[in-house]
Amino acid sequence: MAGSLTADAEVTCGNDSAPQRVRVPAALSGGGSRAAAFHLGCLRALHDRDLLDHVRVVSGISGGSLLAALWAYGPTDFADFDASTTDLLRSGLQRDIARQAFTPSAVVRNLAAATCAGARGLLSRTSSVSVARPANRTDALATVLTHKAFGTRTMADVTHPGLDIVLTATDLATTNAVRFGSARSGCSRYGTITEPINVATAVAASAAYPALLPALDRTFTFQHRDGHHQQHTVLLTDGGVYDNLGLSVLEPGRSPHHTQHVYDVPFIISCDAGMGELTVKAPHFMLGRLSRSFTTVHRKAQDSARTRLHEWAASGRIDGFALAYLGMKDDRLPAPPPDLVPRSAVATYPTNFTAMAMSDFEAITTRGEQLMRTVLPMYLRLAPR
Repeated sequence: MAGSLTADAEVTCGNDSAPQRVRVPAALSGGGSRAAAFHLGCLRALHDRDLLDHVRVVSGISGGSLLAALWAYGPTDFADFDASTTDLLRSGLQRDIARQAFTPSAVVRNLAAATCAGARGLLSRTSSVSVARPANRTDALATVLTHKAFGTRTMADVTHPGLDIVLTATDLATTNAVRFGSARSGCSRYGTITEPINVATAVAASAAYPALLPALDRTFTFQHRDGHHQQHTVLLTDGGVYDNLGLSVLEPGRSPHHTQHVYDVPFIISCDAGMGELTVKAPHFMLGRLSRSFTTVHRKAQDSARTRLHEWAASGRIDGFALAYLGMKDDRLPAPPPDLVPRSAVATYPTNFTAMAMSDFEAITTRGEQLMRTVLPMYLRLAPR
């Protein structure tokens, strides 16, 4: 790759011999608890190489949003962040979500919303009226994240000076991305959100996997490009529906006329918790066919996103990248460590934020750390420490 990234984050690009500081971006993919644990391992490797302190832009999706937010809004000391994140992932979120979602008051509010929806004919194909679900499981997730991780922090309350963070969700109403950022939040169709956004809300929206968690219904005031303000309701679901690798927000050449988030970055560090090649199946019945079809479309999108990284580098739009891919075949690593955690041990780990056994947690985080250590010198020429 053209260019070189040194351990103190100074870069020499092209024929320019004078080193200059750059904004190193990191993209943390979706994948639930598997992704969060894998990304923790990747961040450990970046921290050990003195690179993490120079990451200035983080794009998070779903489980990657959780890990990105735990770092961006958590303790400034990495050891403290590592310990608190380990505790959260090991204890899981699923039981707490169930306790919160099925309290008597939550059940009553959901039943009332369902009754209202039926009365308005929302179950008909032609209805376009929206009724909020005020106490669904995704709202419960946001409440749990408030209590266990983020408190009342808003997206502007980053604990690392100079860090920009962008957490992506998908609006099912418009099919656009909704970006929650430390500098600004918004949707390309509607404009910039004027209200402060709670971190817990942004993470819950980004992690609301459609098969398990309902869309998060929120109404925001948007400032349009012509300056006028208008309220719009968005139905927020998993950011992975739009872009599961989190790379689109970092794409070179993005126009400020079409998006609130534009970053001129020469390098990209991509952490991909995808499982890789799937086992062979022969689904003959409807549910199996639908599931396999969704998986095929999702995998194709993942492959295309990884291909774009190579295309950006080959065309000179970026100077280099490092891709740590959980699902990479072990025999494709040119210099694997002798104690490499095999792909087969972690690739199919569930993504549903249940409590993680220590053996599973250590296997996934260790593979993330090992892969990041391996690919950094492969893709970026690092100066020795």
